Amino acid sequence: MGRVYDELEPVDVSGDQFQQPLPLGPEGLRHGILQNGMQYYVRQCAKPKGRCALALAVRVGSVVEEENERGIAHIVEHLAFNATESYSNHDIVRLLERIGAEFGACQNAYTSADETVYTLSVPTGDKEGLLDETLGVMAEMAFKIRCDPGDLAKERGAVLEEWRMSRDAGGRLQEAHWQLIFQGSQYADRLPIGTEAVIRRGPATTVRAFYERWYRPGNMALVAVGDFNDPDTVVELIRRHLGSGASRSTEPAPPLPRFDYVPHTEPRYKVLVDRETQHPVVYVSYKHPRMRISTPEDFLEHLTLSVFESALNNRLYKISRLQSPPFASASVSEEPLCATTGSCVLSATAMDAGGVLTALESLLTEVARVRLYGIGPAEFARALSELKSEVENTALEADQGYCSEIRDEYVRHFLYNEFVTGQEYEARLSKALLPRITREAVEGCAARYRPAESCVVKVVDHVRSCSEDQLKKVLERVAAAESSGSIGPWEEPPAPESLMEQLPAPLEPETAIVKERYFPAPLDVTELTLSNGMRVAYKSTTFMRDEIHVTGFAVGGLSEVPQELFYTASLAGTLAGHLGMYGFRPDVLGDILAGRRVCLETTEGAYYRTLRGAQSPVDLESAMQLVHLLFTTKVRLVPEEVETAVKLLRQAIEAQLRNPLHSYHQRVRYINYGGCYYFKQITLEDVDRADPSLALAHHNFSWHNPGEFTLVLTGNVDRELLEPLLCRYLATLPASGLQPPKLPKDVTPLPYTFPETPVVEDVKVSMVSPVAQSQITFPVSLSRPVVREELMWLSLACRALETRLMQRMRFVGGDVYTVSVSSFFGCVAPSLEGDPRGDVAIMFSCDPANKDRLVAMALEEVALMQSGGMSAEEVETLINLEWLQYEESQAENSFWHDLIVAGYQSKSYQLLGGDLGAVYAKNMEAREKVLGCCTPDTLREAFCRLFPSPPTSRYTAISMIPRPPGLLRRIGTVLAARWMGTTAIFGGGDAGPGVALPAAAGLPPPAAPTVTAAGLASGGSGSGGGGGSVMCGTSGTTAAAAAVAVAVAAVGTGLLLWARSGARRGG
Repeated sequence: MGRVYDELEPVDVSGDQFQQPLPLGPEGLRHGILQNGMQYYVRQCAKPKGRCALALAVRVGSVVEEENERGIAHIVEHLAFNATESYSNHDIVRLLERIGAEFGACQNAYTSADETVYTLSVPTGDKEGLLDETLGVMAEMAFKIRCDPGDLAKERGAVLEEWRMSRDAGGRLQEAHWQLIFQGSQYADRLPIGTEAVIRRGPATTVRAFYERWYRPGNMALVAVGDFNDPDTVVELIRRHLGSGASRSTEPAPPLPRFDYVPHTEPRYKVLVDRETQHPVVYVSYKHPRMRISTPEDFLEHLTLSVFESALNNRLYKISRLQSPPFASASVSEEPLCATTGSCVLSATAMDAGGVLTALESLLTEVARVRLYGIGPAEFARALSELKSEVENTALEADQGYCSEIRDEYVRHFLYNEFVTGQEYEARLSKALLPRITREAVEGCAARYRPAESCVVKVVDHVRSCSEDQLKKVLERVAAAESSGSIGPWEEPPAPESLMEQLPAPLEPETAIVKERYFPAPLDVTELTLSNGMRVAYKSTTFMRDEIHVTGFAVGGLSEVPQELFYTASLAGTLAGHLGMYGFRPDVLGDILAGRRVCLETTEGAYYRTLRGAQSPVDLESAMQLVHLLFTTKVRLVPEEVETAVKLLRQAIEAQLRNPLHSYHQRVRYINYGGCYYFKQITLEDVDRADPSLALAHHNFSWHNPGEFTLVLTGNVDRELLEPLLCRYLATLPASGLQPPKLPKDVTPLPYTFPETPVVEDVKVSMVSPVAQSQITFPVSLSRPVVREELMWLSLACRALETRLMQRMRFVGGDVYTVSVSSFFGCVAPSLEGDPRGDVAIMFSCDPANKDRLVAMALEEVALMQSGGMSAEEVETLINLEWLQYEESQAENSFWHDLIVAGYQSKSYQLLGGDLGAVYAKNMEAREKVLGCCTPDTLREAFCRLFPSPPTSRYTAISMIPRPPGLLRRIGTVLAARWMGTTAIFGGGDAGPGVALPAAAGLPPPAAPTVTAAGLASGGSGSGGGGGSVMCGTSGTTAAAAAVAVAVAAVGTGLLLWARSGARRGG
């Protein structure tokens, strides 16, 4: 552990102080209660510079709703941005955009079962009056929301689209979990999204009554954390705007109801079948009253539990690395469920659909093993070192927290009485309590995981691979094994104590470093060339004391591989990572690095091989050792290990086929990139044809020549500490007899083309919940001589178009929840001499009935932009937002790091003779030039220049729509519904709500990535959410009904149930 931890002065927690409430802090915090009963928290925070994070927290969520109000709390949240006494028609949104406050879907407010929270981030400093104005807006939200029928009608559409977006498999599974785990509680039927009926038809009088009944000053707090000069002045502004606010209702404020934790001694079991489930997962939840941390004693309990989780997770990971593992992955965690209830959760992803019971038994057996034999000294030491590492990180960055993060801490203090003392005090408190964490106390945490502790067992799978009775028998079998002592002790596998048994002999600095170059401020980068040809560039900053970003890259990637070997090469990173690319299996490497803040991951894209991660300065030597090991390790083929890796890969590919978005995304890529092989999704047949030996040979060859690589470090870099590491670990990498590095001009470009004529196509997908997703794509070509300026114009154009589409599609029409506009130039090869070609995509989801109209609207909006559709005020807002975000990003290590890496990889770097400073200067010059001349006319010209004109002359519009069910499926669904007493819901069309069977339980598993060959090589790419799900369950039904379900499935139909989801709704 580093020097910082050793120098921490522990807090005195002796005697009675151990059980006394922790102080609310740190010093300088202003906390109090206004004359109307509202609380406030005000604290200075200089990060980021010139910004203030605000929050209005209301202790009111969906759990207080009556049956006819289900969803009203969330609707009120939406109305706050639409209609108040002083603002109409989303004037608040326009005001926030004008003053530079960030605004977006799910970004400025959320509603949960227990609270509604509104958040804003506004400029301070030279922006006088903006904080005052924004606090006035929050006062309107607190006490002056209009709930008129016209206002409500305008917002119903956006809320309905948010509800529609939550109709996917994950959303339905979340509701099923919620209903099962809260069975017998008011929470069970109070998901924040509410019901479709209330969203569509809930009267304004009901909304107004809810708002006036619950939005009372005593239920609220205003939090302001930011870069302002005088916190007392901010307190006075809060007092002036909110101190006299009150509900319009003259009735006395009702007490907030409390729905306490409801325990049960008998476990609950549920198997949920959902054909779109990505992976078979089992969850075991053990409910308990929500943990409150307000005293040192409470905090010690929390720290002890975190050590237990760390130790057990480490053990579960090792089990997942066995040659024939019982599960693909497993974990233990603490999960807060609501204001009164928490849970300890065990979860495991099965190796295949038939492996759920095996995974469950292994999971429960490990917890029982801890109860019987405890955890080993090495396990305890590793878990404790991880906690100490976190404490040191907290101490190092005690005064470097972001205002939004600190604001959220005070929000949780108000809502849940979570302690907030300040990071320095918390680190000192942690150091005082760490010696009190004993192995016996950690092992005692396993007692929380017993069947009698309000246990809920849930299985989520795409087929019915087990029954509830089988789950019960697994619990009984493990309990019997524990009672009889037939479970043996854990055998801890040996692990080396260090990454290297013998360190390389360092070269002298004058031998190791053959060239040095400095690029002056504001870039302030030093570039060192080592004797083996590797370049190392570093930028020292003071933004974060405990952070160094590291990226290493080399020219040449998968585009150089012959197409017949493309899929084999694409598997290289996956297989090498599974076997151990740093010379150790991943589980062994984890043990060696326990307590160290080190992260390095390799990827291979079309044109570059990349090594990337973030490190602590204290552990930079470990990071350099990993780089050395990466280049000197020859990964060997181990057939048994490869077999497991391939099995997991096949499972991932099969899982993506169950995702409704699979065929849609595949079709979008095929059309927009001319069928380019690089973007095709890898298939099971491709995996079967791949050669693991050649894949590992490709990996070894890709990471053996240091002369090809440039390593960039950004953050708290000390030259005196860095140079010896370079001389020992990087300069000593062998380079003799290696081929010279590939030059950017010699890179093989990808063979991609965009259609020459318009393509409009619907991809019909089988789904339950009818939702459409559309992507409208335009080709973009940038003139090489002015490419820097054109990229800036394109960025402004995308932002302007997205703002306009949000205004029309969401705020005016209520047809979407959100819409995005983004550009992509990832196919442009560094060898390209002509104009770079990319694309701009507009994406949104909507009601299938509105899809064609909204696609036409998007095309029309581009045409309007080309004819001069923006006002001077809109352009001024656009520029203001650009400047504010740029200023904020300049205090981020990640901004400068990415800028430096991009500079090295740019075409400008080649054209300017490798002068990184000149590249930066040219880019900044172009940026300021564009922002300085941006007017409605010049922006219109940019739209005409960058987009096809007219936009309908060349574009693609690919939409995913529901596939109408066939006749047999319709008949089967109706018959099954009649036999089982349910409501038949068909995929496609406007289906109404109809939950007729008891909801099955199960938390949604993590969304599986779309597996492409390129994604395998570069870490995978997210597929996004989408589609609906089919839930089948026979729990509580008769045997005859179950037989009908089997018969219906035999003719290709299913039992289609509609459910609601969303434990937390963002507005």
